[in-house]
Amino acid sequence: MSAPNREHLVQQKNGDLKVCVITGATSGIGWAAALKLARLGFSLILIGRDERRGAQIFSLVQKRCPGRPHWFFPADLSDLDQVRAVAGSILKSCPVIDVLINNAGARFDQYFESNQAIELTFATNHLSHFFLTSQLLEPLLAASSGRILNVSSSAHAGATKPVSGLMTRQNYDRRQAYARSKMANLLFTYELARRLAGTSISVNAMHPGAVASGFARNNGIVSWLKHVISHGLRRELISPRQGADTVVYLVASNEVEGTSGSYYFRRKPIDSSPLSRDVALAGDLWNVSLKLCGMNSFSSLAEV
Repeated sequence: MSAPNREHLVQQKNGDLKVCVITGATSGIGWAAALKLARLGFSLILIGRDERRGAQIFSLVQKRCPGRPHWFFPADLSDLDQVRAVAGSILKSCPVIDVLINNAGARFDQYFESNQAIELTFATNHLSHFFLTSQLLEPLLAASSGRILNVSSSAHAGATKPVSGLMTRQNYDRRQAYARSKMANLLFTYELARRLAGTSISVNAMHPGAVASGFARNNGIVSWLKHVISHGLRRELISPRQGADTVVYLVASNEVEGTSGSYYFRRKPIDSSPLSRDVALAGDLWNVSLKLCGMNSFSSLAEV
């Protein structure tokens, strides 16, 4: 990463602090990005499931980057009721949000359901961020130049149709479930960018690479070690700090200001799979997501 004083931090026209919301902020690239952005002058709103670790990280950010307000909100984003609650708390704290980083993600070797009876990989990796973004759209539109970043994965290329079709206990395939959820991240990114064209908000996605973190450890130590070793043998593993570099670049650099509807890896725009660019499929996913979230439109504003 570049040193903090060499990053081209975008400043508000009125000189106010910039506010950044980060999901999955208590570990991995979410935490690495949070610390870097705090050092760059952002006021952070951290969201994570682990309340104990979240409190520790919140305290660390306050000590290392004093003089600016920061918040931590514990939430399991696979639960739409908790998404609604945390969004409400954020709206009370910040009428203007400059950046939303939809980073939280998980992979499940076995079939599970959320509290809303939705397959858990899809609920965690896509639907939670679709819903959270809809709830925070108004304060993002209030920023001079709002940015939304969705963390996807190269695993999206392995997804097959129907991306918006929820897997059942009978047909569950962990690899397909994860690939489809990462494909959904991209379809959502491109569709939201189209719908927000002409507004002050840009929407992009990125692939962080194979990050050496606790990702997928929920499936047990053996499964996690297989995941780490397989990438390690291919010499693909990078640190959370390296994985977070493109995240920080996309939300804090003047070089990408105004860029929307793109997919990045190592600070460079790259092509995603042809399926991810299917406009009709993106529309289907959008409508299914609205229905699962119990919404008629994407936000409290008129449908954009």
